[in-house]
Amino acid sequence: PCPQAKANIPPSSEDCLRLNVWAPTTAGSHAVLVWIHGGGYVEGHSGEGWYDATQLAQREDLVVVSFNYRLGLLGFLALPQLTAPDGGTGNWGLRDQLAALDWVRRNIAAFGGDPQRVMIAGESAGAVSVTTLLAATPAQGLFQRAAIQSGTYRPVLEKEQPVGAFPSAYLVGLQTALRLGCTDGDIAACLRAKPPAQVLGAQAQLAPVMEVGLALTPTLPVVDGVVLKGRPLAQVLAGHGDVPVLVGANDDEASFVLASMGVVGNPGDFGRYVDAIGAGAKKAELTALYQPSAVGEVAAADALGTDLSFACPAQRLATASALVGTAPAYLYRFARAVPNGPLVSLGVAHGTDIVYLFGHFDAVGSVPTPLDLTLSQQLQSAWGAMARTGAPIPAWLRFSPGGTFITWNTPATTETTWRAGRCASLEAWGLLPP
Repeated sequence: PCPQAKANIPPSSEDCLRLNVWAPTTAGSHAVLVWIHGGGYVEGHSGEGWYDATQLAQREDLVVVSFNYRLGLLGFLALPQLTAPDGGTGNWGLRDQLAALDWVRRNIAAFGGDPQRVMIAGESAGAVSVTTLLAATPAQGLFQRAAIQSGTYRPVLEKEQPVGAFPSAYLVGLQTALRLGCTDGDIAACLRAKPPAQVLGAQAQLAPVMEVGLALTPTLPVVDGVVLKGRPLAQVLAGHGDVPVLVGANDDEASFVLASMGVVGNPGDFGRYVDAIGAGAKKAELTALYQPSAVGEVAAADALGTDLSFACPAQRLATASALVGTAPAYLYRFARAVPNGPLVSLGVAHGTDIVYLFGHFDAVGSVPTPLDLTLSQQLQSAWGAMARTGAPIPAWLRFSPGGTFITWNTPATTETTWRAGRCASLEAWGLLPP
């Protein structure tokens, strides 16, 4: 793993830019799925057990690649004194992702992979990475399809200007340099001489950003004018990343953060949550829309947080991809919770789709039923078909605004009403920034 504050992981090292390859034993040139791990850009690694792709590679006859990338301040610190030869800054972790994709382009044929059929996929920060790579100028041509699982397009920083709740990247860099005592002389050399533990200590002191429902560490990709020349959604709308895209969200994405924000079921929890995420000016409208008195305080907050941070951005991304360029977009809703184990109380929580895509129910202490095993195989088949052909299973129709999407459940179904139509209200109230 790359240096991080997460506990109970193998020893980390700055010598972390490694990748994993799973290859089928069959002859021929195989489609490639490149997986980007999540973790809020501050934790996680490609060696986590639930990312083991043995089953996925064998079942779908794919070459699967996963890799590490630098995290936190070590991956995304931007300063004028920390500038690459091409003039870019801050996107060191994103450059690691680009380097891994370039490695795949140059080398994957040696493992039976087809460098012209590469699908990038990721969940959470991995999915945000996929969206950012769709927009990144150096990434164009390094992949031919993309899967965005529980991600969005908003977590990026501008170099010099704050945007909404996000500070400028240079402000984060300045705060870091001050905390690390690198304020004069060769600032870059001073920063590079600091041991990872000291850098992580400075990172822990950064004020989190409340990103419409989620608290994020402000160590994020940077619109630096070189790697990333504009905000991801705007770049997609301008025609960048015109490849087949699969995008979606889980039903209860926000459930994992609610207790930490004081949403436990007490009267008034929903209203306090609305205030905490900066939407207090629309509290009356949101209370009427989500009806905590009818569905419960926790369920209402879960639905609102899921809509704001994941589900409505997924719909907007699918719409943007469908309206611009020639490649199709496919929208999905994941609606099946793991059948048993410690995560059951969280519903269809953030990360549930990973369990089914890779088939590792044991990673979350769950024992799958036959229905769950079938759903896992169906999900693998759809992602495998997307990697091979640029289109998932025939029942999954390409998306158009207001059109059909697939709901992954037991059984899978198709629907046309996304999140009960609430995204239009949230957008009208200015709660879905670009």
